[in-house]
Amino acid sequence: MNTKRRNSRIPKFKSYEEEANWWDTHDTTEFEDEFKPVELEVVKPLIHILGVRLNAKTIDKLSKLGSEMGVGASTLARMWIMEKLNKTSKKNQSPQQLSSNVVLHKVRSPR
Repeated sequence: MNTKRRNSRIPKFKSYEEEANWWDTHDTTEFEDEFKPVELEVVKPLIHILGVRLNAKTIDKLSKLGSEMGVGASTLARMWIMEKLNKTSKKNQSPQQLSSNVVLHKVRSPR
């Protein structure tokens, strides 16, 4: 096995914008030999819907805050609900139950 690392033809970028502009003029198939396999976790889609009645002013606030965070209004509402449920659950659990909790992470998806 060859352990010597070859220099990449893909440059280092100072910003996402610089990288995006570079990839706009290059094709990924030109660099397939430099790609590394990655493992992805695919989660089940959310299939249940909970309708919540909110007035227009509240929805506008939620949309504005969500937009500032890079997520939609319903995603932000779901994140807040999950955070509150997680905190409430932790208050009512023993230390053994707390150690087995799943940690929630915010993942920003590309638009």
